[in-house]
Formats: sequence, C-alpha cells, structure tokens
Amino acid sequence: MPLAPENQKTPAGSTLAGAILLCCVTAIAYLPALRNGYIWDDDMLVTKNSLITSASGLHKFWFTTEPADYWPVTLTAFWVQWRLWGLDALGYHAVNLALHIAEALLIWAILRRLLIPGAWLAAVIYAVHPVNVETVAWISELKNLMAMLFFLLSIWFFLRSLSGNGRRDYAASLLAFLLAMLSKGSVAILPLILVGIIGWRRPIHWRDLARLAPFFAVSVVLAAVDVWFQKHGTAEAFRNAGFVERLLGAGAIVWFYLGHALWPVNLMFVYPEWLIRPADPLWWIPLLAAIGVTIALGRSRRRWSRAALFSWGFFCVSLAPVLGFTDVYFMKYSLVADRYEQIALIGVIAFVCSTSSFLPAPPCFRRIAAGTVIFILAALTWRQCQDYRDARTLFLATLRRNPQAWLAYNYLGSTPPSVGRPEGIAYLEKALEIKPDYADAHYNLGVALANVGRLPEAIAQYQEAVRLDPGYVEAHNNLGGALRDTGRPAEAIAQFKQALRLDPGFYMAENNLANMLVNMPGGLSEAISHYEAAARLSPGSAVIQANLGFALAAAGRLPEAAAHDEQALMIDPGFAAVHSNLGEVLMREGRAAEAREQFDEAARLQAKP
Repeated sequence: MPLAPENQKTPAGSTLAGAILLCCVTAIAYLPALRNGYIWDDDMLVTKNSLITSASGLHKFWFTTEPADYWPVTLTAFWVQWRLWGLDALGYHAVNLALHIAEALLIWAILRRLLIPGAWLAAVIYAVHPVNVETVAWISELKNLMAMLFFLLSIWFFLRSLSGNGRRDYAASLLAFLLAMLSKGSVAILPLILVGIIGWRRPIHWRDLARLAPFFAVSVVLAAVDVWFQKHGTAEAFRNAGFVERLLGAGAIVWFYLGHALWPVNLMFVYPEWLIRPADPLWWIPLLAAIGVTIALGRSRRRWSRAALFSWGFFCVSLAPVLGFTDVYFMKYSLVADRYEQIALIGVIAFVCSTSSFLPAPPCFRRIAAGTVIFILAALTWRQCQDYRDARTLFLATLRRNPQAWLAYNYLGSTPPSVGRPEGIAYLEKALEIKPDYADAHYNLGVALANVGRLPEAIAQYQEAVRLDPGYVEAHNNLGGALRDTGRPAEAIAQFKQALRLDPGFYMAENNLANMLVNMPGGLSEAISHYEAAARLSPGSAVIQANLGFALAAAGRLPEAAAHDEQALMIDPGFAAVHSNLGEVLMREGRAAEAREQFDEAARLQAKP
C-alpha cells in the first residue's frame, strides 16, 4: 500500500465528521439485524447455557474445564448481557453492532497511523461489507467481535509503543492480545502480523523479535489450550483428510476468500462441500497460483509490489487458522465460511482503497465512485441481514443458494413447525439422501416417525444413529423408549443402561429406566434409587418428583412419598394425577380430610376443558 506524506494531518473537525458518518452509514446498513432473533446454536451458547444463567458461571468460565471452549472473556460478556436483557435478542444484536462499528473506527485509526492513504474509505467499506454480516448478525459470533476488538487494540498500542510511550503502550498491547486470545483463539496470528508491520515500516532488528517474544509465547500457549478444549470430551473427527488434500484445499480457500472480498455476491451460511481430488490437475492450479503470486511479489522491487506483497501477506497469514490444516467444528459442514474472513478482509480492502487514491481521475469522480461502492455494499448488507431474522429463515435462504446443504434439511425437519409433520419427515429424508451417514438426521427422523406412531421405522432410525455414533446418548435413550413401547422391555432396559454408562448425569435415562423397573418383580427398590438419582439431577421436574412419590408409596414409605408429591405440586400445582396420588397417600396415613381435599382438587382439574 503506498504511503501518504509523513506530514499529512487531518483536521479535528474532519475526523469527527468522518467518524460520525462512518457510524451512521454502518448503523443504517445493519438496521435489519437489530430486529432479528436467535439462530442455530445461539441456544447452546446463550439462551440455554446453564453456565451463562448460573451465578457460579464466572468462576467456571475462568477456572474450570466445564465450558466447551476456553473463551472466558467472551463468555463473561454473555454472562453480563444475560443479566442486562435476559432473552431479549435486541440487546445482544446492539452490542454486536456497536463492537463492529468500534472495530471499523480502529481500522481507520491504524491505517492512518501507518500513513496508508484512503484509510477512511477502507474503514467504511470494511464496516458495510456484506461478508461481515454473518459475524455481526449472529449473536454467537460475539466471540469473533470480542477477539477482533482486542486484536486491533493490540496493534494500535504496539504502533504507539514504537514511537511514543514505549513501556506503557507495549504493556497495553500485550494485555490486549491476551484478552483477544481469551476471547477466541483465531487471533493467534497477531505476532506474525506485527512482524509484517514492523517490516513494512523499516528493516527488522533482532531487538524487534525480542520484543515480540512474549506475544509468541501467549499465542502458542493459549492456542494449545484452545486445541485441547476442542478435543476434550469428544472423539469425533470433524474432517478426515490427508496432508496433500489439506494443502490443495488451502490454496483454493485463499482464492475463494479473495473472490468474495472483491465480489461479495451469492453469500450463504453453508457453502457447498468441496470434494478435493489430488489426482485431478485442476485442484493444483489454485495452490500453484498462490505460490506464484507470492514469489512474483517477493522478487519485485517496485513500490506498488511492496505494498501488494504486504497486503497479500497480511491476507494469507490472517487466513492461516482457517486454511484447513487444523479442523474446527463447522468444517464438518463446510470448509469455508464468511466469518473466517473477518480479519483477512482488512488487507484486501486497504490495498484496493490506497491504490485507487492514486488513480489519474478527478477528485469528484473518485468521490462519486467511492460513494457508489459504499451504497451498493451497504444495500447488500441490508439485504443479507434479513436472512438472519431467525434460524428457519436462514436455512431456507441457504437452501435457495445451496440445495445440497444437508445441515439445513436436518434443522428444518427437526424444528417447529415442521417437526413430526409430513414435510418435516421429507426434509429429514432429503438430508439422509444427501448424507446417509448423518447420525443426527437418523436420530431426528426417528423422533419424527415415533411421533406419528411409526415405531418400527423409528427403531430402525435410532439403531442406525447409534451404529454411526455409538456415543449418541439421546439416541440410546430414545431407542430404549421405542423398544419399550413395542413390548421389548429387556432390550429397552439395556439401551437405558447404555445411555447412563455414556452419561451418568443424563436424568431422562434415569427416569426412563426407573419407569421400566418399577413394575417388574423385585425391581421396586432399584427403581427408587434411579428415581432418586433423576430427582437429584433434575430437581425442578414435577414428573420425576411425582414418579418418585408413586414408587415410595408402593414401597410403603408414605411420609417420603407425600413429601415428593408435595414437591411436585409446588413445581406444577395443576398436576391432577399428583393430587390424586397424594390423596391416596394421605388416606393411607389416616388423614382423611386432607385426602378429600386432594381428591376434590384432582377432580376439579380433570373436569376443566
């Protein structure tokens, strides 16, 4: 990127006006996102995450291995937001948008400090670029935004440390990088970016590498922690690919993201899967082209090529964590995703904007062209935001662009209003037509078939799910339920016990196993122990409390039975069967008047329409 003159200054008034305009344009472009709700895994990370709602969540985020990932800064931000606006999605979307705007302003400030012309234009284009919609409009992607914020702050303070308050700004830069890594590990490439920035400004000295050693240490240690958390507790292979296949994929990924940075159309939540064939010469072209561009720019000594090399290097290094050499969960569905390009996008936009400022065209023409580009990108972003209104809207939009997105078929078939209906079954069958080894779709199809009474077919689907994934706890539990309902008690008990071996804390399997044992000869005592375990695991379940009360009454433990019946009624006062059971217990205890009250209440509730 060409350098602006060293003595170039921007008046304070122009800076303020530019900042206000950037904020307004970005807010308008993303206005539809503020009306959106939750999508896909937002429930797992936010709305149904017990660690977010728990008072002990903060301690567990920072000091335990309970969370799925070690991103304590991001999870702390969610924990705070939950206490501010609970389930109101507007608050979460507003925070995401505010962070995105702040990051665009930081990009502007960093590019100006690097004396790169077109800094404001680059920041605005970045802010309204539709590739960023996935990150901004998806509540769960707060992790990307938090990491990006501290990533940019680290660069800003590091640049200041090179020419100003050295120690204080250096310490602030290192702290910001630590917070970035604790938000999401994808920013581990920052030390390499800093090496590139130093080399862009002046020759690199050995003292520079010594200054960067703590950054590399933070990057390596926390990246290793991230990898451990991703693999902890799961043996699932997200992607099976050899080194050559991964190398060829990396070459194609670079050009895929560059193409979307320059021509952001036909964006989608789940892109088509890539079938990489090393034996096909066409798959070698992107890799060889990427190597060729790097060599050509490295050997050239022209000013423009030096800028292009810096931008190309920034782009490729920023993509390093998502080039497919290491796997992340979403790669089981698609090798590429818009949100993976969030940092790399800066290099492309900054180069294009800085270079365009030197084109031999009248200033008014350049302003009109810039305004046109901003308007088009903002309009595309406005439209893209509407796809993220809710999960169903998003997956329907995905299928319009990628009819082979088996993840979308599975979601649409297993959630309201399609779940258990013919169209839902059709969605799930389509998912399995595309991906026959999709254990989740087999499980969900089993649920749908069981709901319409097609139990033999449901059993077959559950059996296939556990064959594909022997550790699928829910499938074992549901298979046990279907076997029970078709008169195969021994097999059902075996499945419930297998579910508990896989997950001793699975209260539904405890309850289901107890239901099987309670009426079997000699099984009452064991049934009570399983009901008690279920009640400990899920103390807020009225059904489990009622079941335990019934079993205790059958065992003659009447005071305990009454206590659990009363607990069930505290949870659900309208539970008619429990009123009746409690009446029976009270009658056996000789408390006839109280028993009649319970029988009367049961009759009243049962008579209600």
